Amino acid sequence: MYRQSGIRRKNLAKTLFIDLDEISQKWKNLDIKCSYPYHFKNNGILSLREWLAFQVICRKCEDYPCVNACRYDALERVEETGINVRNDCLCVSCKSCAIACPFGVIYMEILPFLTFHCDLCKGRLKEGEEPLCVKTGGGAIKYGEFKEDRAQNIYKVGEVVVKARPWKKELAGEKGEQ
Repeated sequence: MYRQSGIRRKNLAKTLFIDLDEISQKWKNLDIKCSYPYHFKNNGILSLREWLAFQVICRKCEDYPCVNACRYDALERVEETGINVRNDCLCVSCKSCAIACPFGVIYMEILPFLTFHCDLCKGRLKEGEEPLCVKTGGGAIKYGEFKEDRAQNIYKVGEVVVKARPWKKELAGEKGEQ
């Protein structure tokens, strides 16, 4: 915390703000680019989208059909958190997990054979510069200082701020609908 003009506030660092719903709706019409030099097809946003979907949207089924559908043991449920993690070295992009997910949380397009991870452009942005994904993200990705606002479905997940409607088991009806 620091003081500025007599007002106490948290020191906010610039980060990515990703609207998962908007990206999902616009995905086929977007040509999001990434400046990470080692990405095979500039697909860092895919890894972020997958990670955020597992963190926020996944319904964490008790029998986890997505994990059981993977013949290569590439998808694993972390027992302590209940969150799924995909092992990029084992995944062959067969998409069995996406087909098995009864709620459509695992998007087919986030499972390319070769995957790379977003580094949030750390150390590669000049002062005042925005990441390339922000410039080409059709408004679904922003860069700036954002606060978590759970009432507006805005969550801080790691170093990223995401807007997504999370699934909460305690709010679901008998059929698992939110």
